[in-house]
Amino acid sequence: MRYAADAMIAFKDLVLIVMLAHACARPEELTVPPQSLAATSAAPSAQSVTQSMETSAITPPPIPHQAVIERQIEVEKADLVPAVTPVASTTAAAPSAAVSSELPDYLKNCFYAEEELCLNWRRHNGSSGDEPAVLDRLDASGVKLDDGEENMTDNMTAISAQNGSLLQSQNLQARDRDANSCQCREHPTRANSWYCCNITHISMISSCSNISKWTNLHVRNLSVQAMNLSNPIYRSLQSLAVTDGNIMQLTNAFPRHSKLKCLNISNNNISDIASRAVKDVPQLEFFGISKNLLSRVPNRNQNKHIALDISGNMRLLCEPLNEIIYGDSFNFVNPENSFCLYNATHKWFNSTNLVSVKQLESIKKCGTKCPVIPNYGNCSCNIYNMMIIQGDQSRTVCHVDCSNLGLLELPSLLPDNTFTLNISNNKISTLGDHFHTNPTYYNIVKLDADNNHISSIYEFEGTKFIEQFQRLYMRNNSLTKIPEYFLNNALMDTGIGRRIYLAENRLQCDCNSAKTLQNWLKERSTDIPDYMDIRCRNLPQSVIELQETKLCQSPPDWTDYIYYLIAAEVILLLALITKVSYDYWVFKTAGYLPWPASKMPKLPCDCLCES
Repeated sequence: MRYAADAMIAFKDLVLIVMLAHACARPEELTVPPQSLAATSAAPSAQSVTQSMETSAITPPPIPHQAVIERQIEVEKADLVPAVTPVASTTAAAPSAAVSSELPDYLKNCFYAEEELCLNWRRHNGSSGDEPAVLDRLDASGVKLDDGEENMTDNMTAISAQNGSLLQSQNLQARDRDANSCQCREHPTRANSWYCCNITHISMISSCSNISKWTNLHVRNLSVQAMNLSNPIYRSLQSLAVTDGNIMQLTNAFPRHSKLKCLNISNNNISDIASRAVKDVPQLEFFGISKNLLSRVPNRNQNKHIALDISGNMRLLCEPLNEIIYGDSFNFVNPENSFCLYNATHKWFNSTNLVSVKQLESIKKCGTKCPVIPNYGNCSCNIYNMMIIQGDQSRTVCHVDCSNLGLLELPSLLPDNTFTLNISNNKISTLGDHFHTNPTYYNIVKLDADNNHISSIYEFEGTKFIEQFQRLYMRNNSLTKIPEYFLNNALMDTGIGRRIYLAENRLQCDCNSAKTLQNWLKERSTDIPDYMDIRCRNLPQSVIELQETKLCQSPPDWTDYIYYLIAAEVILLLALITKVSYDYWVFKTAGYLPWPASKMPKLPCDCLCES
């Protein structure tokens, strides 16, 4: 009985120790994250942990050393599974080759490693045998375990204390080791193409073997103060991408006669790049520096067009960009979403500080495509200001001045971004069909055609100009009529503030001018400020001075005199009948003829009357 009681007490002590060990374990050692359950079947479920606690009272527990090791291995496996579930495995890079045929020509030589390759980095490390075995690390701690039951609690406490200090020392050792070991891998589908992840020192790349045979390299999350472009590791590369990191500046320049065709250093917080960084890269086709903190673009002295992506750099200055644009060194990618800062007090850009590269390119076109008219001279072109048109972003306005050249017709070609055109003081007699068929005239919103011989503005009907114009100057021309019916539609929207100037034109005035045109000019006095100076060609007065009572009287007509003559004849006939009737009455009553009848000579037929 005594031995049975002792055995029972010993058994209860064992159960108590096992339950205490489970209770002291870390929560993450007893529970497996959902990601681990999806990724590996080796991790135990919560149900299995509960079952193990229920069966521990029946099954003899393992020795503490082995239990700790097994739990530690489970934790390591759980940690090796990434927190973000990978979208695809490393073999998902294969379709990129098929997609490359759809890329622009300047990107066909660029190499980019898939993001999931870096997300799965730790798991690949664990499976490749780079990490030391957990058992070896625990053995290296120097903790000696006894087999006696009376030392179990003390040994477990010692192991727990040693385990914490061991993990801290291992992190320091891993950091020192990683700084001097290769942290790059070859791409699973692209030959001679390598990718590196989470680089904190350039030696993590330079320590790799066979660097001279690398053709393409993509470095993700490089965190260094400065990146030295003259490092020999870039000498043999044709594509170099350093993205999604934290780099302050790029120093020096690539080795002379570099083979680089694609260079992408986007999204790195770079604020400064050496001015000669890409000067000696003759084969460069694409240079991506988007999403950084740059204020200027490096110089490019060789005469070759390079695709340049500067989008996302909100500190770029427009003045150095202008020099690049006029030098034809780069072809800008996505220019409408690439912006630079211009001085707000500059005469060109009084209304905005933020200017897109597309606008800067239009400035260049304004100067290089200015009309040259043989036998007459050259027009002058310059940027007038920034203009906002129908809610669109601010746009550069090219002002074309072709005045005082003696032109007989409008220029046949204008810069694409021409918004104002001055053709005043010429000998132009007709507007032609330029506003209907010439695309370079479609953006014009201000036309100055004063002092010409233009006889009609009916050519504006149905054009984009009449829909969007803001100023129209037609003073001192040869207009004979004003087509108020389509001008009325153009001037209906008074909020735009459109103005038409028609002074010193001499119209053909008539009754209709006094009735309708005069009233229309008065109603549109705000839109036609000089309406009082529109004069008549056939009358010595202005249109606004016409009097309807004078102009609208009908001229004398001979048909009126016929009516008068008929009326007179009727009156004479009535008088004659009255006279004859009176004379007949006198003759019957008095027996004598009236005096006029007695004085009349006798006729041959009178004898017949006497008998």
